[in-house]
Amino acid sequence: MRTWALVGFLVCGCAPQFPSPMTAAQLVQYNSGPALVAYLAQSDASPTVCDLHALSPHVPRMTADLRAALVDGMMEGRINPVLWRRCADVLLERLPRDEIPSLFDELERAYRRILADSDLERNPSLAGRLATLHRFYLERPAGLDGNPSVRETLSEEIRTALAKGKLGPVAAPFGQELVATFDVESGRWQGRAVDAAMMDELAASGNEMTLTRFVERLPSPELREQAQRRIVRVHIALSPFHEVRDAAAAVEETVIREGHNRVALGKHPLLTASLDARKTLVRGVLVRQRVWDRTATLLGSAAGRSNLSVLPELSFRGALWAKLQSMSRPVSLCGHKRDLDPSPCIAVEDVTVDNPVAYRDREGDFHFKDHVDLSEVMALAKNKNFVLPVRIGGRAAVSLDWGLSYEPTDDLAFNETVSGRAGPRLKVRVELPTATRFVFSVSAPQGTYAVVVDESNLHDFHIASRGAPGSPGATGSSGSPGAAGSECSDGEQGGDGGAGEDGGRGGDGGEVVVELACGGASCLDTVALLRGIILSIGGLGGAGGSGGAGGLGGPGGSSRSPSTHINSYGESVTDDEGCSGGASGRPGSNGASGSPGRPGRPGKVTFKLVPPEGT
Repeated sequence: MRTWALVGFLVCGCAPQFPSPMTAAQLVQYNSGPALVAYLAQSDASPTVCDLHALSPHVPRMTADLRAALVDGMMEGRINPVLWRRCADVLLERLPRDEIPSLFDELERAYRRILADSDLERNPSLAGRLATLHRFYLERPAGLDGNPSVRETLSEEIRTALAKGKLGPVAAPFGQELVATFDVESGRWQGRAVDAAMMDELAASGNEMTLTRFVERLPSPELREQAQRRIVRVHIALSPFHEVRDAAAAVEETVIREGHNRVALGKHPLLTASLDARKTLVRGVLVRQRVWDRTATLLGSAAGRSNLSVLPELSFRGALWAKLQSMSRPVSLCGHKRDLDPSPCIAVEDVTVDNPVAYRDREGDFHFKDHVDLSEVMALAKNKNFVLPVRIGGRAAVSLDWGLSYEPTDDLAFNETVSGRAGPRLKVRVELPTATRFVFSVSAPQGTYAVVVDESNLHDFHIASRGAPGSPGATGSSGSPGAAGSECSDGEQGGDGGAGEDGGRGGDGGEVVVELACGGASCLDTVALLRGIILSIGGLGGAGGSGGAGGLGGPGGSSRSPSTHINSYGESVTDDEGCSGGASGRPGSNGASGSPGRPGRPGKVTFKLVPPEGT
């Protein structure tokens, strides 16, 4: 698997390494700041990993390490600002209240640092990241903020910088809007106390931006509701639905109470539906199978993108449009409550996707399981494509068809391990749910295993029962050493080594019974193809034993020194001429090696034609 290093976050002179793609489940296993940045830096990454209460895999808690990495990752350009904002929004909803001040302290320090950065005036990318941080802080829910001392320091610094003209043309508007918002939080706007009359003036002039700021930042819940009502009234007046304009008062109360104007599908059943191609994701789905573990990972691909990534979340807001009975215009899914949109809309819980690996989150967006059981992979294989049938109010509406492919997988080889025994008996069921896809289910003594193989990968895939190798032959006995020679004599020859034993015969391949459900394909062609894929293989013969080593020759006898004496005439007389030592005996011959055992015979592979399941 390819890996990539996350630049920065150096700990011990080396950058942490993470798998690419990294799934949400893998992020949870790492549970570190660098891992969070690495995950969010991927194409199609989901911000739900930041949701501490999500149904899908997510970080277990927002530690100081994760919090700092999340802020730095966006401000340094590693995390896309749009994705970062969505992550931060959901995080803010789920964080324990006592941890929120620390998060905002981190954000406010980053804000101050970038606002004072001279590169801000000439770097549009940096300005865009500051704008993301700016909007997130200004649009935070009422009552949530950092520690007062940090906020007061930020406010004083910006007011002083504005008064002395120290902020450039890019930085100044950020500072001006921020201090104006601080004023709104104290109940004032442009030097006046905010009241209903001021809101009426703003609504009459169409100043929805300021009214929205009032909704988000005014200190009084009553004043915030009054601002909400002005925004809703503006939206109702501009609505293209006569149903909305004709029932303005009732719609206003509904939106204030519920945040949207849900349509009762029992009263307005679905007629037709369509998807806006400009807002509809198109992806390819690759299934990476781990057959022996009976699990798989789902990954995504996109046209024009060379690398695999995680599968994206799927939102139908503004993309799925439905014509409903007795409604003058098509409607889409209800938006977020903060939008205060009075348009008739379909509740997210009224929309379902009939796909075994898709599920809807609390916000109405659909997600896909990263890691699934192979049983779910088998269900996906029944269709040529990765099909996402959408239902509205229980009625079939539209369908998304993404490409579906299965990554090449290892062979399914079932090997006997006891020397000389036959391979295991296998029962293999083969189905062709589509003309180019094969589903194999193998029942073996150790259990049942399944795998899906696309036709393009069949030439590299095999299923086999293999007999065990024969037992190796024993090594021949070693020859005995030759006897040592006596004084002045040669040692005796060593004994010959014994012959090695022959290797044992390899086990035969096990019996394989193949049940083939051809579906619409030609059975004869399919059987011919599968004969080269589903095999029974005899085990290798055991290696012959090595011949025994010849014995060492006996050592030669010792030498004897000559002896002399002086006779009466004073002459030296030799009594014994002595002798040299004996030669060592010749070593014995090595024994002959045993012959390799015969390989086992292939077992019988039988094909039977059976009807597809359910017929």
